[in-house]
Amino acid sequence: MKILRKLLSAFVLSCISMGTQASQNLDYQAGSQYTAVLNRQSSQWHMVPRIQQDFALNQANHCRSNTSVPPGLWLLTHDVDGKPELLAPSYTPLPAGHNGHIAIIACTDKQGDGLAIPAKLIDWLTDNTGAIYVE
Repeated sequence: MKILRKLLSAFVLSCISMGTQASQNLDYQAGSQYTAVLNRQSSQWHMVPRIQQDFALNQANHCRSNTSVPPGLWLLTHDVDGKPELLAPSYTPLPAGHNGHIAIIACTDKQGDGLAIPAKLIDWLTDNTGAIYVE
């Protein structure tokens, strides 16, 4: 009977451990949970429209932003002034002190901090996506 209890306890503990690991390694699916991907290393955007074929955009070197976006899923919303911004859901891990909001600014706008991207891409993102996956 003691052996059975020990085996059952070991099984339960391994299931709990596997469940914890699964919840920490979220697997997002393109097209359903997000429709755009930003590769932080290459500054390349990959769009995943629901109807058309996928397409990618290499961001120009002169449009690189000094704002770093932590990896994970980000929601595309608007701030109180109606300007686009990225908002981190509660399950997106953020560095200490990060408030979970990142302004999106056009490359030509040099006012304030934010993720600088081409104006046409800002328009496409606001019209076609609600979530962006940053890798």
